[in-house]
Parts: sequence; structure tokens; C-alpha cells
Amino acid sequence: MSQATSPTSVEQLVDRITAGTERLLRETAPNGSAETRAAVEELLDIVEEVDDLLETIDFEKLPDAVDASALPNLIKQDGLPDAIRERDPDLALDLSTIRDVIELREFWNTVDIADFLRELRQLKTELEDVVGPDAFDSTGDSEAAAEVRKFVDDVKTDATNAALQQEAKKAAKGARNGVIDGHSKFEELYGSTQRGPGYAGRKPVSKNPTAVSSVPYGPLPASVSTRVSTVPTNVRHAKIDALPRIYGRRWRTVAERP
Repeated sequence: MSQATSPTSVEQLVDRITAGTERLLRETAPNGSAETRAAVEELLDIVEEVDDLLETIDFEKLPDAVDASALPNLIKQDGLPDAIRERDPDLALDLSTIRDVIELREFWNTVDIADFLRELRQLKTELEDVVGPDAFDSTGDSEAAAEVRKFVDDVKTDATNAALQQEAKKAAKGARNGVIDGHSKFEELYGSTQRGPGYAGRKPVSKNPTAVSSVPYGPLPASVSTRVSTVPTNVRHAKIDALPRIYGRRWRTVAERP
């Protein structure tokens, strides 16, 4: 993927657009009438809600949620001339295969569902303040829109399960961070109570050459068994990816991450 189209660049571009729009609106507000300033404040609220909504999406993982090879199937080639002539994009769209385009498991790993829905409701509220409360009531007769609504209805159950698993994952991550922090402090304490430089392995500092300490060297053995795990990386039938497995001394790498 080129730098111009990389997920990071897309995220930065969105940030620049929202920041620029907000700055332009704020510069416009002081010079207008009271009505204009009120309208600008309404638009600023919308821009802020759009920004909050986009923050619930992981743009780095977003490309994984789309099967690019299935995208051409969403376009009706023979309908393009009529769509251009009638200025009706619905004539060139066939969203009946949209399920083949979206990889649901990757999509659930890309979007924080609970936060996305909350921010979407708030954005809708802000939009209704500008365009009126009845603006979203009309479903229209668009075939493409109907296919999208059907797809959303079909995946609601999966979305609910994925949202619950995401919340459980957040709680598990918080608890695991506490365990990792405790593990780190325990090793520091263990190291501070060890004997001086003369203590090597299990052999204590002693005039008796056959003496062996009963205290194991280090809180965790460094054998191969502590560096390899046969536990599956994911849970069967789970809607989202599990937290990375931590075993042996791998907790140190996690503890060092920002």
C-alpha cells in the first residue's frame, strides 16, 4: 500500500479536514449576525461529533475489513449510462452482495461498536438540530438503501454479540494490566532480596563445596517450556480476536509497551 493511501495517511487526512473545518467556522462566527453565529455553533457541534465518531474506528485495520476483490460486484456495468443520464447512482449500484465485501470478523475488530453507536446517536441528534427532527424518518424508495438496511438487520445479532465481547475484552485487558504490573513489581522485589555477586545459579557463597541452595535462581525458569505455548491464539466461534497470549517471560515485553 502506497504512502498516499496508507491507513495512517487517511487518518491524518481526516484529522486535518475536521480541524480545518472547525478553524474556518470559528473564524467565521465573530463576523456574522447572531443568527449566523448560532448556525456556526450548530455546525461546530456536528464537526466535533463527526470527529468523535471517527475516533471509534481503527483506520490501520480498516482495509482488512474489506474484500477488495468483491467490490466490482457492487457496480452494475450496464446501468452506468442510465445512472449518469438520470443522475441517479442507484441505477448503477447492486448492494445485494455487500455481505461478500465486508469481512465481519475483521470489521468487529476495526470498530468499537458500543462507542460507535453512542457517537452515531449523538451525531444524529446534532444533525436533527440543523435539518429538523423529521429528516431521517423517510426511508425513500432507493433499492441500494434498502439492501443496506437489510444487511444491517441481518448482522444485528452478530453486532450485539461482538459488542458484548468487546466490553468483556476491555475488562479483561484492565485486569491483565494489573497482573502484569504486579508481576513486574514482584520480580523487582525478588531481585533486591538476592545475595551479592558471589551468588551464581543455585550455588551459594559457602566454604562447603557441596553446598547447594534450596532457593531457586530467579522467580521463573528460562526453559523452553516457558517460551512455547500450545494454547490457541483465538477462541473458537468468538466474534473478535482475543488478547495476545502471555506466557513465560513474554509479560516483560507487554510491560515495556507504552
